[in-house]
Amino acid sequence: MSPALEFDDRRTASLDGPWDFFPGDHSLSDLDRLTPGRIRVPGLWEAQGYLDLDGSAWYRRRFRLGDTSGGWTLRFGAVMDLAEVYLNGLALGGHDQPFTPFEVDPTPALALDNDLAVRVEDPALGDERHLRMAHGKQGWANHVFPSRPSLYMTYGGIWQSVTLRRHGPAVVADVFVNGDPGDLVVTVEVENRGPAARARLGVRTLGLVRELEVHLDAGATGRFEVGFGATEALRWSPQSPNLHEALVDLRAGDVLSDSRAVRYGLRTVRIEGRRILVDDEPYRMKSVLVQGFGADELYAEPSRPQIEREVAAAREMGFNTLRLHIKAFDPVYLDVCDEIGMLLHCDIPVAEPIVHEEMGADTELTRRSVAAARQQVRRDRNHPSIVLWSAMNEVCLGRWEARQWPGYEAFVRTMAGAVIEEDPTRPVIENDWVEPDPERVFVSPILTAHWYGRLHRDYLDKIERTSAKWNVADRLLFVTEFGDWGLPDMPVLPDPPFWDAREAYASSLARTRWPASVARFVQETQRYQGISDRLQAEVFRRHDHIGGYCLTELTDVPQELNGLLDLHRGPKPIAVVEMTRANQTVLPMLRLHSLVVPAAGLLRAPLHVANDGLALDDVSVEVRFGESGPSVGLDELLTVDGRSLPPAQVMGRFRETVAHRHLGPLPAHRASTCGGVEVVAPDVLGGHDLVLRLFEGERFLAENRYPIHVVSDRPVSVPVRLVGGGPSAEALQAVGATVGAEGITVVAEGALDAVAGDELGRRLERGEVVVVLAQGIDAGPCFPVPVAMAELATEWGSTDFRFSTDHGALPSLPRRTVLVAEDSTVQARVVVASVEGQPFPDTPVIIAYKPVPGALTGTAVGSHAVGAGRLVFCQYRLSAAAASGDAAARAVLGDLLRWASEPRPVMTRLEQVKDDGRRLWEYAWRDELAR
Repeated sequence: MSPALEFDDRRTASLDGPWDFFPGDHSLSDLDRLTPGRIRVPGLWEAQGYLDLDGSAWYRRRFRLGDTSGGWTLRFGAVMDLAEVYLNGLALGGHDQPFTPFEVDPTPALALDNDLAVRVEDPALGDERHLRMAHGKQGWANHVFPSRPSLYMTYGGIWQSVTLRRHGPAVVADVFVNGDPGDLVVTVEVENRGPAARARLGVRTLGLVRELEVHLDAGATGRFEVGFGATEALRWSPQSPNLHEALVDLRAGDVLSDSRAVRYGLRTVRIEGRRILVDDEPYRMKSVLVQGFGADELYAEPSRPQIEREVAAAREMGFNTLRLHIKAFDPVYLDVCDEIGMLLHCDIPVAEPIVHEEMGADTELTRRSVAAARQQVRRDRNHPSIVLWSAMNEVCLGRWEARQWPGYEAFVRTMAGAVIEEDPTRPVIENDWVEPDPERVFVSPILTAHWYGRLHRDYLDKIERTSAKWNVADRLLFVTEFGDWGLPDMPVLPDPPFWDAREAYASSLARTRWPASVARFVQETQRYQGISDRLQAEVFRRHDHIGGYCLTELTDVPQELNGLLDLHRGPKPIAVVEMTRANQTVLPMLRLHSLVVPAAGLLRAPLHVANDGLALDDVSVEVRFGESGPSVGLDELLTVDGRSLPPAQVMGRFRETVAHRHLGPLPAHRASTCGGVEVVAPDVLGGHDLVLRLFEGERFLAENRYPIHVVSDRPVSVPVRLVGGGPSAEALQAVGATVGAEGITVVAEGALDAVAGDELGRRLERGEVVVVLAQGIDAGPCFPVPVAMAELATEWGSTDFRFSTDHGALPSLPRRTVLVAEDSTVQARVVVASVEGQPFPDTPVIIAYKPVPGALTGTAVGSHAVGAGRLVFCQYRLSAAAASGDAAARAVLGDLLRWASEPRPVMTRLEQVKDDGRRLWEYAWRDELAR
């Protein structure tokens, strides 16, 4: 006998739990002849052992009712992607949206014993229906992230809860509370599934009751507004997330026909000038993007406790917003954000790939996309945590010309209009786009940018300039995507899941000559990620007209490793610390041209303070290197008796590496430029922390710090014969070299051509050492030996990490380390991908490693034996930077010249095999050049 359903006090029964499962494209009549498997609802079938199932499958559940009288509603929270519902053999209806709920009326088919069957279809990536639906991240960028192991595959299944609700003939179909404390309005939609009737509609909230007499025509839907006016009830805010309940009931005479309860919060969201105000408080977005993938449930949400931990982790890092990306998340996720006080920026799941030719005002693509938008907004608009919608994301990326088509404008206007019509209480982004493009933004007052780049000076300067450029815009600008990459911890698992990429990363790293463990490489990439993310965030915080930023992303997705947490929600500790620092309410910042300074040199930088809180008074900032003591007041200095101090200590008092600036008052919710600071660098080479501490009076408020690499500026007094010209000559002279007709041969940057290559070949055959400075992508054939070059692209995708081997040719750079700040002003754009058919030269010194996607390994600095001589090459771009005084460029150029001109001890190993088979090695040291 089928199990009887149990109903709660709202007359609702859950149909969650185990269901029969029939993979394959069967007919309904076939099911009784087939042997089913078992599957859990809610859940995706890929997460339950059916990873390779694309296409169709059937779900079946039998249940028993004690009484079938009255009206009924069968509700599915979401089915991915297409659903057809049958009860006792009768077709009840279907749905073609993978993320939103739908309801069918089972009343005509209900019996005491019931057989519920649902045909679910997951169209494959190449299916034309997939291109016309709001599919979210299903099948996204599979040319870059192939599935598998990527989780950007297509999915199927009843992945949200199923319920059966009993009611009378009149049904409360929807309730929307506008949340405005100045004029609270509750809008109720009522469906009449019976004959024409009069009913009493009651709304209860905040201790108040409003009732209306309503007339309902047979089969009609009515919409009624119930006003409550202004209220002094507790408001919702991130600091005090107070929630209220509105209870709506519908009665015919004294008989309750239906009721519904919704939660809401009292607060407003509006745009004033170039700012969003949340309950009249300026809102600075500090957001992190969430894609909704997990290790166990894949593209479905985990348990409520896991969601609570995930949202709490983001809040602890200082984020005030989550961007729920291209997916209508399970409502439980939104409930948690309401309760915790986490703001939400919610995407409608309209994204590439789509059929661009069908963009327009009324096409199948548009109708489905609009339906997705309306259904999601209607489902979620009572959540006070939501402050912003995006109607679509990066539509036309990869086909930029389609943005100029008339159909694009019609599509965008229709989609944005649908969101605004369903929810006029929040702003909407039309197409969350990669660059501010006001000419192609038609409805929204908001512009967006997706700026992906890496930790080097060129990119940071680029986004600084671009941020300043858009200060002239008359619309609000958000940087809604940015972020760098860092690898997650990669434990060895006895039974790794299909998406586990440890073996791929570990094996590719083993081929790179990385001289330490995988665990250490992972840790250092996380340091790189954190500093890169923070320095980019600081650019946006310095520009007051930028409304905020969204970091990509909170958690890794396999092969897309830019999360602050891994797929299991484990933290990348150093990256978490850096972004927590960037998100402080008050943040003192230096705009540093370089993170490398000469020993005992004077570091100068503009000082900025971003204050996203209340106004501050009597503000001061102290800047010091980490090993320095606090600044000493005048009274204390006057009491110092210097007669007993050694001269060096007396001089040290006058070379104090501490600077202090008094700023006075700072305005609320503003980024301020506060002049500049000067501080003397330590004279000890290596890494040092430059620490900024901000005080209001005597009260400490905030700290920031920068990893500064101190290098020697000792001149290199060597003669150099330069092939080519340009800034390389000035750079060589700047480090102390004498450019003339004698000395080691140096090829200027960009000067290697066929003629120069022939000359280098002759010199190498004579046993000379030749230094070739950075060359372009086409220079490979001009080298005196076969060389292949490869370009390092700065764009979205995995990061090219640079690391030093255990060779000591460049003492200005740390050995056996993933480089972060040390080479950020001189990074290579092109590397040597192979030498004489081998992936590395004889002596690689600096290696670039870019994991998938677009995996690449190459050498930035190295040497190779050619004939009787040695070829030294350096793809770091040193010349212009060294000529203009850049400390890193001058230090590395000096190291190269010393390596090529000063013999250094090189260890050699000779192997001997004795007559008895024993193998012996003899080690010896000898002085050589460029080895």
